[in-house]
Amino acid sequence: MTGRVAITGGAGFLGTALARRLRSGGDEVCLLDLPDRLAAVADLLVGIETRPFAFPDITGIEQALAGATALVHMACTTTPASSMTDMARDAAQNIAPSVAIFQAAGHAGISRVIFASSGGTVYGDPKSLPVPENAAGGALSGYGVSKLAIENYLRLVAGKAGFTGISLRIGNPYGPFQLRGATVGVIANYLRHIHAGHAPEVWGDGSVVRDYIHIDDVTSAIRIALATPELSSGSYNIGSGVGHSINDIFAAIRRVTGTDLALRYKPARGFDVDAIVLDTTEFRRMTRWAPRVELETGIAELWNILQERKESE
Repeated sequence: MTGRVAITGGAGFLGTALARRLRSGGDEVCLLDLPDRLAAVADLLVGIETRPFAFPDITGIEQALAGATALVHMACTTTPASSMTDMARDAAQNIAPSVAIFQAAGHAGISRVIFASSGGTVYGDPKSLPVPENAAGGALSGYGVSKLAIENYLRLVAGKAGFTGISLRIGNPYGPFQLRGATVGVIANYLRHIHAGHAPEVWGDGSVVRDYIHIDDVTSAIRIALATPELSSGSYNIGSGVGHSINDIFAAIRRVTGTDLALRYKPARGFDVDAIVLDTTEFRRMTRWAPRVELETGIAELWNILQERKESE
């Protein structure tokens, strides 16, 4: 047990899964998010305290953090794509409010802050793979630049306030809750399209490589980061350590589903990194964590959920 954990932006796919995992492990959880997002996942959060929180407006953050021993900061208003339409807006809505939340955590006496950073964007196009933490820089989207800035501010605030500040650079997470209609998540979206009889689309030729990691492995890593006193402030990669192209992913989906649908290819976007695979050596060494869910096993889990949902309709 780690005590009372506050989660900002917690009504998303990752936050919901984390809150449920922490609660099942005996932790007290306070989940903060927009009222409409909280309402959308209310059935998944039975027994978990929720509070309205309109990030980037951080009104009420001091009261929400009162009594908490740890904070997991996941709130974000943009995606890599949307950040490129207005980079000034991305920076204003994500960097400054995050810094203010970290300062509020220090004032509240919180001992550990976890920031959900991005293993897929902070490295830009790395020179070699898998990429270690010290290779960060050269992000190709405003989203990635903002994540790096927030990481650096967390380091500064944590050092001044005396708490442990950990940034987890998470790869491409996927899992069951994305089937409820998440706007991001290639695997879940492709499966939903196939289930509906539609051919999925891909930007470019499908050769881009990402490090896909099951949500159970991500929440396990966050739980361990919260509960491991020896894990010091810093940035750590959280991924499977294995790269898969979009074409690889779709081939696995075809094996699992038996579909004869084909991908529809669209022109590539200029801000997509060609390939990213995360070196998780440091986090594994410090915590003995390791990912456990194989890619095709995770895909089959999601497909089975869709099939069971269809049978119950």
